[in-house]
Amino acid sequence: MAANPSRATNVTRTLAAEISMTPATAIPKAAWDAIKRMVIDQVGITYMGAAFTGKPLFAYARDLGVRAEAVLIGDGTLVPAELAAGINSQNCRTTDFEETGPGTHIGALVVHTALAVGQRSHASGKDVLAAATLGYVMGARFQFARLSHWPRTSALHHRTVAAGIASRLLGHDAAMTARALSLAWEFPPRKHQTNDGYGAKRLSPFGSASGVAMPLFNARMGVQAATMAGFGFESAPDEIDQHLQEYDVPVLVDPATPYHWVDGEMELKPWISARHGQCGMQAIANLVRDHAIDPKTVTAVRLHLLNFPNPQWTDDPAPNTYLEAIYSTQWAASMILQRIPAGPKWVAAERLTDPLSRHLAGRVSITVASSRKSEEWAVGQDNESFAQARAKGNVVNWYDVWGEAEIDAGGRTFKTRCTMRETYGSPSRPMTEAMVEEKFVECASLTHAPEQARRLLEALRRIEDASDINDVANLF
Repeated sequence: MAANPSRATNVTRTLAAEISMTPATAIPKAAWDAIKRMVIDQVGITYMGAAFTGKPLFAYARDLGVRAEAVLIGDGTLVPAELAAGINSQNCRTTDFEETGPGTHIGALVVHTALAVGQRSHASGKDVLAAATLGYVMGARFQFARLSHWPRTSALHHRTVAAGIASRLLGHDAAMTARALSLAWEFPPRKHQTNDGYGAKRLSPFGSASGVAMPLFNARMGVQAATMAGFGFESAPDEIDQHLQEYDVPVLVDPATPYHWVDGEMELKPWISARHGQCGMQAIANLVRDHAIDPKTVTAVRLHLLNFPNPQWTDDPAPNTYLEAIYSTQWAASMILQRIPAGPKWVAAERLTDPLSRHLAGRVSITVASSRKSEEWAVGQDNESFAQARAKGNVVNWYDVWGEAEIDAGGRTFKTRCTMRETYGSPSRPMTEAMVEEKFVECASLTHAPEQARRLLEALRRIEDASDINDVANLF
């Protein structure tokens, strides 16, 4: 049972003081390096999302935009920071290739809110990284402190994280930041922001699942809350404290190792596929590598997954559109079997009509042995938070969740199992520098020549040296 909220602790003000007053020098190097890798990763895949789904969003932004503050990545137009934060976040999210750590896909919002508001305020690269790190930590704390099952509370904390990041970069003090956090918490919708129930052929361009997948709104609302607070707009005071019955308060205000959620929980994706299927994709990749499997000889692929809660949009053996393809587990398996680098080539129009690709996707079957004691489903079952259930050993650790692949090819059957712990992109097996670079260049080359993409990559690797983040953003 969670501890009763302590009225001696004002959570809203505690979080506001932390995000506004923590010096960059207090952030450990491991967390700093992890955030830099996430920035590189999220910026790169934003170019991919922009190429496939960004055109109407760019037109919308140009129609609204007045102040030239931040770059629309993949388009180059300067628009107000609020718009850039939301649209860049959304284009990043609409790839199913984005960060997927303890903040439930919060990386896109964190990175692009920090970059956009940093451009507006001419913040240094160090300031942008510090704001992103503190925002990511805040998001993870809300996630692990939840007592109710997602997506009930996720929309609230994502836009509040964006408000905290924006407040820090706008130079707000702790009191003004507290107003911004309260405002963001008050903005509608209060509870549900979800498109659950959509099927494989009925997908939202805002992303599947829940409010966490709608950064266009959450990032904009967060920046809007910080801006309004800066102009003196008053919120109902200490709004977060009115909803503490939904959270394990000690996890929110006093985590033992807060930066562990950055360097020890963050996950990047090597493949365009649902988080829950990444271990299965790793198993297929291992078999293809170890046995030099010729995709033309494959007659069947059986994928067994321990925990795969969203089959309604991820189990699609015959995707016809970009949105269908990015969520299709079978399509990802087909691409890995053919050794096609993950990125825009997976979802190009000509690839979607390729006979071999479609044939292989149709040969993939999925079975699920869902564990109701996995971390994804534990919240709310016994009135325990994520953090409590994990500490007591009441759930299967996420990194022990497994995927098993069997491939029939050339008259033989190949089989292996892989856990999330053994999957590239997890904290225990991070993507190599070469993998990060290949992913970035593949995506950014949709807009940039490859050599330009590599120059941008190097600038992002040295982002902390920039005295004004606009010196980096000019390369966007």
